[in-house]
Amino acid sequence: MKRNTEKHSKVMIIANSLVKQGTGRSAAMIKAWTFVKSAPFDMKVASVTHGKRQKALEHLERYPARMITVTLRREGGNAYDKNAVTVAVSVEGKGSYVVGYAPRMLAAFLAPLADVSKPVQAAYKTVTGGFDPLAHRGLLISVAV
Repeated sequence: MKRNTEKHSKVMIIANSLVKQGTGRSAAMIKAWTFVKSAPFDMKVASVTHGKRQKALEHLERYPARMITVTLRREGGNAYDKNAVTVAVSVEGKGSYVVGYAPRMLAAFLAPLADVSKPVQAAYKTVTGGFDPLAHRGLLISVAV
């Protein structure tokens, strides 16, 4: 029973946030329920080509998945996206690095949960691309709400 209450709470938090951003109440509820029920899902991390993020992803490929932890953090005050959620990876004993952001569409659902400290789990899946010197790398993670 507690699990359903937790899901309902997350749905209401997301729906209320969507309504504040201009989505109609009915559409917000449908979107929020769909999002919460679809978890876990795979998410491709956005903005992985800025700064030294490509080098960080290249280094990440050296480590087994069991040594890699993914953390989603709310980034308040972001000038480009008011719902910005950073994706940080850490390797056991090596430190942490922000490698990108949750895509804007998904951040609108994740940010309200982070604002009220509702748990959202993220796990490393794989580094994509990078098959030749001209191909950018990407990061695929699994997210459970």
